Amino acid sequence: MLLSLSLLAIVACGSDEKTDTANTDTGWQDTGWQDTGSDTGTDTGDTMDTGAPAMAGVRVLHLSPDAPNVDVFVDDVTPAVLTDLAFLSGTPYAELPAGTHRFRVAPTGGTATDAVIDVSADLAAGGKYTAVAVGRVADIEPVLLADDKSGLAAGSFRVQVVHAAAAVGEVDIWNLTGGTPSMLLENVPFKGVAALDLPAGAYRVGIDVNNDASPDVTFSLPNLPADLFVNLFAVSDATNTVWLAAQLPDGTVAPISAEVPSPSR
Repeated sequence: MLLSLSLLAIVACGSDEKTDTANTDTGWQDTGWQDTGSDTGTDTGDTMDTGAPAMAGVRVLHLSPDAPNVDVFVDDVTPAVLTDLAFLSGTPYAELPAGTHRFRVAPTGGTATDAVIDVSADLAAGGKYTAVAVGRVADIEPVLLADDKSGLAAGSFRVQVVHAAAAVGEVDIWNLTGGTPSMLLENVPFKGVAALDLPAGAYRVGIDVNNDASPDVTFSLPNLPADLFVNLFAVSDATNTVWLAAQLPDGTVAPISAEVPSPSR
């Protein structure tokens, strides 16, 4: 893949910065190309003296299971700023000036006029975002996530859960760690997004696809340290197999395969 330095000044962010805005749980949202997290703040310092524009960080993730590799065009500039991005591949954060930008996604080797996604997004100064392509290619859709860990308590990590598995409808997500199972999230729709703050540690979670209070597939998550922010996607492939994909701080993706389905409780 290639990020055009003439447009995007690439900055690999080793960790997400905290901001001065408290996180607000607004529940599940299905808003397409919109912020689905809380405002990450706009404190960019004094730019009057330096003339430097206020910036936002953006990274890109390909989660459309039957789509080819793609190129991304920004603000009608050619050539593409990102090329040959494959399914389950992501990028580190790159900087763009805060404000409204046009993003077009086309099959690799095509032009901007071949775009299967053509949207505009307003990026807040100081904000960090993940732009995701989800769904099958026939109905591919964009989702813009605000990567925000402001207000995270000491000793906890934040996981932003995203239902990106086009093969299944609404799901419930269960915490199967330790003793009695408990529901973490209920009636999550396709493209649903919500953030969970959990104590640092390893977890076992289950996904219930038929609303019978018994997870149909289960997953073991590794030991997750305090102060971590991670996007966790439920995804499906071209054969409708469902698994999890964790987006790491450097933008890479770690697939998590399902265990044996959980027995009925």
